[in-house]
Amino acid sequence: MSGPAGASGPLVVRVGDLQATPGRRREVTGSYVVPDVSVGAGGIAGDLLELQLVLECQAGQIMVSGTVGACWELECRRCLGPVRVPVAPRLTEVFEVSPAEGETFPLTGEHVDLVPMLQQTVLLTLPLAPLCDESCQGPAVGAHYGPLPTDGDDPAGGPPSHQRDPRWAALDDFRPGGEE
Repeated sequence: MSGPAGASGPLVVRVGDLQATPGRRREVTGSYVVPDVSVGAGGIAGDLLELQLVLECQAGQIMVSGTVGACWELECRRCLGPVRVPVAPRLTEVFEVSPAEGETFPLTGEHVDLVPMLQQTVLLTLPLAPLCDESCQGPAVGAHYGPLPTDGDDPAGGPPSHQRDPRWAALDDFRPGGEE
């Protein structure tokens, strides 16, 4: 797959042969690194996407359909611990010579660049408020700041607990309404 001047990469797909034979299909499958799929502290694990796509020419447009698998790495909204959220959105997108902003993607000569479409599709799967576990109660009062012991047990012999994120330390002395 090669692209027009200035555009290259494994996800710039040559589609001239598809345009010459409407109804003809091409599969794009496999694992690909797609950079810049992140928001704040969250991102896609290793920038790696698993693609199962089919490209087909219909009425002068290139239709792309299939699934995109990825794994978001985010922070828990309560304890700020790490969360991994697998996603596999289905997509059906259109590439055309005169794209409608926000609705279709550009078809540049005999090439389509799948990266902007993939970035947009995966960003729309971002969980709004991920939890590391449904029972997560957030940072525990007095929880330690260091790493947990390797066996996962509390140093005092109690049950396993969340590791407290140091960013919560600013709230240790907070008293609502100035109460002491």
